[in-house]
Amino acid sequence: MDCSRLLMLGLLLNLSHCTEILEDDGDGGSEVEVQSDPVAVLGEEVYLRCLYHGNAYITGSAWKRHRGGRVHRLAGFTNGTAFRRSTATLSFPASPTNLTVRMRVSGVDVEGEYVCVFESQDREFNKTVNLQVHVRPQTHLSLTAEMDNGTHYQSVRCSAEDGKPRAQIDWLINNRPPVKDYFSIERSDSPGRIGVSSAASILRFPTHLQDEGNVTCVVRHPTLASPVSTTVSVETFVAPRVSVQAEMRQRQEEEEEEEEEEDYWRVSCVASGGRPETLVSLVTTASDDEEEEPRRENGTDAGTSVYRLPVRAYEGRNVSCVFTQPKLAGPQTRTLQLPSFSLSGVRLLSEPVNELQASLELEEGQRDVSIGLEAVGNVPRYALFCQKAEASALPGGVAVVGSALTFQAPVGLLHEGLYVCEASYYRHRATVQINITVRPRPVLLPPSISLDLRSGPSGREVQCSAVGANPAATLSWSLPEGVGAVPSPSASSPLPDGRRSVRGALALGTACFPRPLAVGCVIHHPLFPTPEYRSVAIPLCAPPNISLSSREEWRGGEEYTVARCRVVSVATAATVTWRLGGGADGGDGVEIDDLEGVEVRTEEGQRVGLEVTALSTLRLPTSLYSGRRLSCEAGGHQERQHLLLPSLGAPVLNVSMGPGESDLWQAVCDSQAEGVEANLSWVLPAGSRGQQSRQSWTHGRTVRTRLTYRFALSSHEGDALTCLAEYRRRGSDKRTVHIPKYYISSLRVLNHTTRMKASHSGGRCVLRLSLHKSLPGQRILFEVEGNVPTHSITCQSSDGSFVKLEGDALAFPTGVEGRDEGLYTCLASFYHHQAELRLRVEVSSQDPQLANLVLICVPSASAAAVVLAVALWVFCKLNPGARSKKQETSALTALVRPLSSPEKSKALVRRPDSQHLGGYCIVSDVKSTV
Repeated sequence: MDCSRLLMLGLLLNLSHCTEILEDDGDGGSEVEVQSDPVAVLGEEVYLRCLYHGNAYITGSAWKRHRGGRVHRLAGFTNGTAFRRSTATLSFPASPTNLTVRMRVSGVDVEGEYVCVFESQDREFNKTVNLQVHVRPQTHLSLTAEMDNGTHYQSVRCSAEDGKPRAQIDWLINNRPPVKDYFSIERSDSPGRIGVSSAASILRFPTHLQDEGNVTCVVRHPTLASPVSTTVSVETFVAPRVSVQAEMRQRQEEEEEEEEEEDYWRVSCVASGGRPETLVSLVTTASDDEEEEPRRENGTDAGTSVYRLPVRAYEGRNVSCVFTQPKLAGPQTRTLQLPSFSLSGVRLLSEPVNELQASLELEEGQRDVSIGLEAVGNVPRYALFCQKAEASALPGGVAVVGSALTFQAPVGLLHEGLYVCEASYYRHRATVQINITVRPRPVLLPPSISLDLRSGPSGREVQCSAVGANPAATLSWSLPEGVGAVPSPSASSPLPDGRRSVRGALALGTACFPRPLAVGCVIHHPLFPTPEYRSVAIPLCAPPNISLSSREEWRGGEEYTVARCRVVSVATAATVTWRLGGGADGGDGVEIDDLEGVEVRTEEGQRVGLEVTALSTLRLPTSLYSGRRLSCEAGGHQERQHLLLPSLGAPVLNVSMGPGESDLWQAVCDSQAEGVEANLSWVLPAGSRGQQSRQSWTHGRTVRTRLTYRFALSSHEGDALTCLAEYRRRGSDKRTVHIPKYYISSLRVLNHTTRMKASHSGGRCVLRLSLHKSLPGQRILFEVEGNVPTHSITCQSSDGSFVKLEGDALAFPTGVEGRDEGLYTCLASFYHHQAELRLRVEVSSQDPQLANLVLICVPSASAAAVVLAVALWVFCKLNPGARSKKQETSALTALVRPLSSPEKSKALVRRPDSQHLGGYCIVSDVKSTV
């Protein structure tokens, strides 16, 4: 019974222990930390994280995986040594308690459960990690087009292949989803190998309804950081611009020799800018008796169809172009009416009144007679046929050339008669009758020619006559250049014997010319092989009288030279020309039309009898053309007048600086220039607040300008002030003045003084000076140390009253009294620079000899005491045992002070290695007299 109880107790204890072990082995408890359900991407790396946080001693750890009924140890630690399986894609773990490894995902087969195990001496901790593998899909985009029931469709196929999990595919058109009803989307999925799948989507639409040129496929997948967009360009249709045009063409014989020459209409049906190509057809209405199909031309431009329509069949008819294209709302028709033609008659170009009958008279023996004919109507061209009424053809030597009936042989009596000429264009016809008569040849007689120059109340006149000619001669005039006379019409008169006389006149008026000229009369007659020429000379004019004057005027601060040229000429006003040379011997020079700053004003000429006065005024800047030679001349003549422009010197610029008024300094800029006023300005540092004043005055042609700048010395001390002078048309100049940097370092007394202790003067330095009561004419001399050019010294006694100084000295001419004793405050100043001196004056009644003795003996005794004290101090320093003597010497050393500055004294104290002797002096408070 006892044994059974012990057995039951052991079983219970064992069962409890096994349960605890199973619970710990199941999830590892809180001692094991893993990353839950990591996700990896094929071809990339992933970290499997597993750490042990418990207190048990880990003897071994490993990543395990169950495959094919077996457990594979992939990587871990055994007996403190890291290992990994040679075929595994895991890295070595960091430590037995940190099994975090890096895995290269090389295939989908690595997906599954991985167990992280930590082993101790008495138990095992583990946790399971479920690794998921995603596969990034491959995106493909393709475009196809097709015709369906006469409509053009496009299909865009987008596929995301071999992805895990399945990818999502969307469409975008112009960054918006395709929501219109004419878009259709077909989606499909297909499983692939080793757990991957492929998704596809097809977007289909009619091309004529979709106006956007790009379609975008958007693929979304967990392996993509952002959606992948792929864009493809799709075809779009564009509505064409349609029109119809017609132009007439005349077919040439060389184009098509086998066919009869015929005019035709070239009708163009134009559809430009459309996509796809527009279908074009032509609809015509022709006459029933001459119906002929239009013929289409080959090799025309895309979108344009050209047809040929014979003019005889389609004159005045309507033609229509019909355009068909997907972007057009049905067939579009454009209609054009072709013009109609007519012929109303034929007229002679010489007699346009009668278009049905005309009469012409020709002279026997005439050659190359041409009778121009013109058809009246709107036909583009016509054919002309002529014949003589009595015969079926034209006489010899007569033919139709172009649009004229031409008599090529000399006209004879056989050419008289009625001629009928017909103009035709297809069915349009018109005729005209021409009655030609031939006049017998007359007897030719040459004229008698005369040419005279006559003077009358209205001036000169040239008369030309050709008398006794048969037929009458014709007159014309030959005028030289510059002669503006207008001839009167020629007058013809018959003589009793049938001959004729012709007279002409040319009125010259009062005109005359500066050079020899001749007027010619030209006579034409059939008996003259070449025209006869007669001439008469025109009298010369007197030379012009030129006067030139000048004056000066000022405008805008600049001197101008105003020249006035007066030219008196005969008959006609002279043209005044100005020229500018280089100097007194500068030659003719150049014309002043394009020169800078030159103004010319010309007044209208005034006529008195035969004399005409021309006035011209010229204004130019004197400084710009200084020393040049100005010429005035009359156009076409050699006469001229000259004047020499004034020569101007170079401008002079000076600057100066110094004290001014009212405690201000001033910088003065002076400019002196001839013929121009300077524009002065100071170039000052930033923030300058001085005052500027400008003065200008003129003496003759010299202008003096002054610009004064007044300022406080403290604002520009040490600065450089620059004066800039600008001279109109003469450049610029500048000068610089430097303001010195002044200072007053101190005010000192040249008399013998002593320094009082600081306690006597409230911490400020005070000098002591003794004056003897019984000595008259005593003076206290001051000296200012610094670089100021001048200074002023003022002294104020302790009661606040100012003391009168003689120069740089405080004088006591009548002797010193007790009321002169006290503290004096003296101030040396130069504008804002100052130095102060505090001086205590004491009145002494001691004998001067005794004072001198004290001055000599006391310093000597003091020097001996100093030497003794220094020797004693050195002895104490060299003998450390004599510490008790330091107290005895302290009273003596307190009476001395170093000669060097307090800073140097501090430096000596801070240097413990300094064993050298220092220099000291005893302050002696000695009263002295001057």
